[in-house]
Amino acid sequence: MKVLVTRAEPGAGRTADALRERGLTPVIAPMLTIRPSAEIALDLQGVQALAFTSANGVRAWANARTERGLPALCVGDATAAAAREAGFENTMSAGGDVGDLIQMIRKRMDKAAGRIVHIRGSHVTGDLAGSLRAAGFAAEEAAAYEAVSAGQLPDTAREALERKQLSLVLFHSSRAAGAFTALVEDADLTDRLGYLIAVAISGQAADSLIRSDWLAVKIADTPDEAALLDRVGAARLDP
Repeated sequence: MKVLVTRAEPGAGRTADALRERGLTPVIAPMLTIRPSAEIALDLQGVQALAFTSANGVRAWANARTERGLPALCVGDATAAAAREAGFENTMSAGGDVGDLIQMIRKRMDKAAGRIVHIRGSHVTGDLAGSLRAAGFAAEEAAAYEAVSAGQLPDTAREALERKQLSLVLFHSSRAAGAFTALVEDADLTDRLGYLIAVAISGQAADSLIRSDWLAVKIADTPDEAALLDRVGAARLDP
């Protein structure tokens, strides 16, 4: 069974390894390229913590800045692991989505202790800083990277679709799902989706797909890689 992996590198490679461990054959075709900023202009005076909603944000910070002393407030376990790997000693994982991160911050952080800065991409779903400000925190955001959509459908994806070699397509973000939808339409290959199952990491990612194009659209129980891969296993047994 071949599975198309649409996420950006370096995450795509890790997902591919996990699929191979489950006896599946990955086909890597990133819909986005992550371009970290050369510098992140941010005065850390009065900042009590950095909030990360993706491992890409952590890596972009590590690429541009040397500071690791502030707490890293992370949306999930994978992001927290990336923060620890980058050298952050004080990491906290909300173990879920942005809503869970907001709840964790409200419970565990002090509104009077200083600003919380959301380190994010130039395109972001939701408004973490705005939600925190509404809850009484001093919060701001800093763009640390850009996720650039592919200009055309990658050759690996085009060939696999044309030859009807795929069974499943994985989507780790709404932007990747939207980019895939547009690029498949541009390549005039939408009719090839009718025999495929899309597996999305969240409802937001699934909403960026045209569901009628697919045999089925499955959504991970929680917005993380482990749950996404569990949904892949379930889709194999019960499409």
